[in-house]
Amino acid sequence: MSSTLLIVISTIIILGGATIFSIYLGKKSSDNDWEVGGRNLPLYVIVGTQYATAMGGGMLVAHVGIGYSNGWSAMTYGCLVAAGLLLLGIIAKWLRQQEFTTIPDIIANLYGNNKTLLLLTCILTMVVPFGWICTQLVAFGKLYSNLTGIPQNWLMVIFAMVSLAFVLPAGLKSVAWTDFIFGCLMIAVSFISLGVIFKMGGGWSNIVAKLPSEIVKFPKGMGSVGISTILLWSLSIIPGTLTNQMYYQRVFAADKVNSVRKSLVISGLVIISADAWASAMGISIRALNGGLEPEMASGWFLTQVPNWFLAIYSGFLVATIMSTIDSAIHSISVNLTRDIYKKILHPEAGEDKLNHLSKVYSVGIAAIAVALSILYPRALDWVIATYAFSAAGLLFPIFAGILLKDKESLTVQGAIGSMICGFIGCIVGMITKSNIPYVAYGLVGSFLGLFIISLITKDKIDNLTVKSK
Repeated sequence: MSSTLLIVISTIIILGGATIFSIYLGKKSSDNDWEVGGRNLPLYVIVGTQYATAMGGGMLVAHVGIGYSNGWSAMTYGCLVAAGLLLLGIIAKWLRQQEFTTIPDIIANLYGNNKTLLLLTCILTMVVPFGWICTQLVAFGKLYSNLTGIPQNWLMVIFAMVSLAFVLPAGLKSVAWTDFIFGCLMIAVSFISLGVIFKMGGGWSNIVAKLPSEIVKFPKGMGSVGISTILLWSLSIIPGTLTNQMYYQRVFAADKVNSVRKSLVISGLVIISADAWASAMGISIRALNGGLEPEMASGWFLTQVPNWFLAIYSGFLVATIMSTIDSAIHSISVNLTRDIYKKILHPEAGEDKLNHLSKVYSVGIAAIAVALSILYPRALDWVIATYAFSAAGLLFPIFAGILLKDKESLTVQGAIGSMICGFIGCIVGMITKSNIPYVAYGLVGSFLGLFIISLITKDKIDNLTVKSK
């Protein structure tokens, strides 16, 4: 049997089985399941969906590439993601107690239902998941086109359509449970792939003996990427994790308030282990072939494995990429319906109307993402910037707002100004082409904007209050 046929059969089995399960969940779903999974997702499902959502296609290509070029440094990346989740854990119990649905809910709780502020928050919240959809579609199209010979554009269309099968039946409930299944598959195939690559390399000791000690010695190798790069990662990954709505939604959906912190700690550990896997794979592939471009390491590995394993690994790739796309589609659809349609445009809208619109919007989101991925397959590098702009605009309004929520020292004008100053700061940093990451300019601008504008506008509000008395 040809490798292409095996890949197609493996993909159909995995996606078909997950689709059937998703439809089954849809038949048993309620209105509350769409947005927050009924707020009854057990701990193991929360951990599984956090892990599956965080991995994405980047883990298989970029992170293995980091391991290929800089050894255990990919694990450093995972530690920074975990650090963001741990910091989120500080406020997780409060978040779950408030029964929020989205990040704009948090902002409204802290600053009030100002429509301008809510709209800005929605935009900054949606850009990251939308970027994830586009990049994952392009990654899938390019990878599977090379493996199967099927045209890239057709693959992206088909994949986007299939991803809707995990969103439409029950929203977050079906997304989270299928992500959990995909996550279990990812862990199993990760162990198998290490066994395969270690056998190809003649064992771990033989593999590391062929490479420079500064990248393979643990934990020294975690810093081999360089201090400057680690600082760059820190400024983007930690703030990006702290402002990523997809992580928040899983906190909101936990069945027990007391389990949310535990879920984030366990998720962080699982993500670190995933990047340890990426490091080990990259190191092993480099020992076998040291002349590759780092991000081509995974692709080369697939050309060296037997057909039976290629079929299994292909299913692993599909599950990894799919688990990110379906989460991102769901996240955006909730913002469009709950935060923009209901809170800003039609406050009288009922749950039935919102759930119907969520499904319509999900289809529209997928269609727009496919169109952009087809029209601009090489222009999607700009999506990386969405992390910087989103984090710069949301980090301080959220966390300073929670920290000072009982002090009445921050104003809605300050929050709006913080988001605008964060955006402007990132633009200035990009234009100046400084060695300092442009997200740092955005974060500084956002911080100053929040407190300076709040101070100015608070004085005016206080004066108006005194005069009215």
